[in-house]
Amino acid sequence: MTTAESRRSRTPAQKRATEASTALPRVAEVPGRLRLIEAAEIEFTQKGFDGASVLSIANRAGVKQPLLNYHFGNKEGLWRAVVENAYAGSLVASRQAAAAVDRSDPLARLQSALKAFAVSNILHPAAHSLVLMEVAQDGPRLDWLVDNYMRPFHEELDALIAECHAAQLLKPYPPEQASVTMTAMLTAVQSATHLLKRLYGVGPITPAQAEQHAEQVIDVLMNGMAARRPGRRRVTSPV
Repeated sequence: MTTAESRRSRTPAQKRATEASTALPRVAEVPGRLRLIEAAEIEFTQKGFDGASVLSIANRAGVKQPLLNYHFGNKEGLWRAVVENAYAGSLVASRQAAAAVDRSDPLARLQSALKAFAVSNILHPAAHSLVLMEVAQDGPRLDWLVDNYMRPFHEELDALIAECHAAQLLKPYPPEQASVTMTAMLTAVQSATHLLKRLYGVGPITPAQAEQHAEQVIDVLMNGMAARRPGRRRVTSPV
């Protein structure tokens, strides 16, 4: 019997068993890939891109370096995978959140988009640190971040801000300043993760805490922190 005839004569159960056995190596690779991403996130955060070693990342993940090359090609590919792992759903979540709100209420849509953005970032403080490093030093990785994540998000955010300006729901601050101020305030707490732990003993933020924090910061953005607005005091010259 030829090989082709043998394959045709197999029962459905035998075929399923063969398919399952050939699929096992691919399934087994998934934990290794995820371990590499998690290890790289720590390594890049601690040492920066230039200081991070692919060998050290592989050792930290408990895998051989060839597996890193197989999945990501090189250190640049691994760095991108770390960012994508954290932010792949962020832009989609912001779009969906804004789309779920009545289009006649641009301010509510803006707030929904900001909340989705904030929660996604707050829950990935290490990845956010990588982004801040690239923003601070400029270069090709920042270009990649801008093209793939920052520009698409800010274009949609700016459009919502413009709708709010047109409806006189926000003060007419320059869009570029309003956009960056909003995102900076929403991610400030995660940029200070280590400081919060030392000052207040606050550990990693849970998803529920992330949502609550996002709502509080959006409230500050829209309404300020004062519980009541005092009357303007007259300034007098010292005697």
